[in-house]
Amino acid sequence: MINIKYNPNDLRYIFLYGDNKELKDLEAYLNKVPPYQFLPSFRGISHPEVFLFKFKKSDRLIYYTFSGLWKNIIDWCNENHIIYDDLDAYFKYTNFNISKEEFRDIISGWNLSIMPRDYQIDAAWLILKYRQSLSQLATRAGKTLIAYIVFRYAIEYMNAHNILMIVPNITLVKQAIEDMKEYKEFFQSETVWAKGEMCSTSNLTIGTFQSLIKRCDKKSAKYDPKFFNKFDIVCCDEAHTSKCKSIKDILNQEFMKNVKLKFGFSGSLPEKNTIDSFATQSLLGPTIQDISAKELIDEGFLAKPIITQIRINYDWNNELKKNYITCGEYLNGNAIIEKYITKSGKEKKRNKLLPKEKQLFTIKEEKILPLTLRQLKPLYTDEEYISYLIDLCKSKGSNLLMLEQMLVHNSQKRIDIMDELISGFDKNCIIFGHHSEYLNYLKDHFTKKFPDRPVYMIKGDTSIKKREEIIKNLLENNKAILVASYGCVGTGITLKNMDYCIFAQSFKSQIINKQSLGRLMYKTSEKDTYYLYDLVDCFPTKKLYIQGLAKIRLYNNEGYEYRILQK
Repeated sequence: MINIKYNPNDLRYIFLYGDNKELKDLEAYLNKVPPYQFLPSFRGISHPEVFLFKFKKSDRLIYYTFSGLWKNIIDWCNENHIIYDDLDAYFKYTNFNISKEEFRDIISGWNLSIMPRDYQIDAAWLILKYRQSLSQLATRAGKTLIAYIVFRYAIEYMNAHNILMIVPNITLVKQAIEDMKEYKEFFQSETVWAKGEMCSTSNLTIGTFQSLIKRCDKKSAKYDPKFFNKFDIVCCDEAHTSKCKSIKDILNQEFMKNVKLKFGFSGSLPEKNTIDSFATQSLLGPTIQDISAKELIDEGFLAKPIITQIRINYDWNNELKKNYITCGEYLNGNAIIEKYITKSGKEKKRNKLLPKEKQLFTIKEEKILPLTLRQLKPLYTDEEYISYLIDLCKSKGSNLLMLEQMLVHNSQKRIDIMDELISGFDKNCIIFGHHSEYLNYLKDHFTKKFPDRPVYMIKGDTSIKKREEIIKNLLENNKAILVASYGCVGTGITLKNMDYCIFAQSFKSQIINKQSLGRLMYKTSEKDTYYLYDLVDCFPTKKLYIQGLAKIRLYNNEGYEYRILQK
């Protein structure tokens, strides 16, 4: 038997005691070893990510964990036929107990500028029932409107006073503030970011976790832990990012024990029973609902994706052999160290860079081949030498994937395919990538190739003002090309008139791919479908090809229509 207890004055943790064997089995289940530590290239000592902690009290071993994992623990006990002392309703639920019909009547009385859809009202109703929860809501499901309903009801009927909404970037801060005002003026709002506007009478604070964490950092000039004491409702948007250190530090602050309601949204939560899922749920609570993009597409709320995965095949021609050798030697070469003098007059060392004219994407440093490679190269055929370089990359774990990513940068064939696709696009298109210099190259190339079409770019170093200007220009154009990084545009930014998309560089991550797909799901009177072209480079070493297969599994799981085209 396992007994589960909590402190009613601090619901951040739960405590477990009972049968030692059962608790040790639970410990093995929750404290998982990260997958990378099982790789042959991992040389350290394996250490699990710890979610279940323990201490001794009066010769009794007591385990404790984050309260958000209560559902995982109960599910595990049920699956393993272990008896447990269940948590009571006070721990799990708020005092929200009205029916959906009564809830709809209240919302109807607000006379919002946008009438919430039934699923949005149902989602808000369910969130208000739980003290802590996660909701997986498809991109474009209207998470901000759902948050507005939850926030306003909590203030009007649940004696809530101050709300904190944590978002991952400044764009989402601005977008959330504008949307909240558009629905209907109700909140006194303040924003927390580099140029945020504070308000002493605010009841809604929306901020980026990068700026909010400075209030918890003793080294920061903005250190002010008392800033958080006023909040009794906490919402984390894009909750799959909550495992990052900054958000964890915020959600572990002392003020959280006084929070009446905490919840998170995400369009793509981590897979169940993984370290990432435990990390996310430990801070915000169990997943209580999942509204998929397919459901909303079928109900006519979102645009339908038509997906073509283009598998780019390569023969062992002279160009490919040359690129394999160039990239393989670079990855297995030894950096040349040079001395330099700092501005303060100190002598330091650094890796020597190639002359600017010889640098290409990730090939930046001047390297020398190890003695073994210099001796073997003249003795081997190109095929034998390439095979040896590949084996060396395999022995270094991720180097084989890096090798293929470098080959992508040198592939003229994929550039030709993109040119052909864009030539057939009659409306705006977005080209997703992740390597900064490759994005620069694509922008320059498309600007020259398509002089009659405006070409824009958004990536990490693009200012907020510039991003807003580009998004405005896209609304005024209908044959524009946007080159964008997954990280900057794949999350949060709404693109209303984007009909075509190319995944120009590959990601295996389901979260990144789902978020990026969601950027194009905005449905209008003129758009009920959009077209995605997913480029997958099929090199003989097959690392990116395997990522392509993972994306096909995602498309199948989401119920999307797709076809595979060999090139």
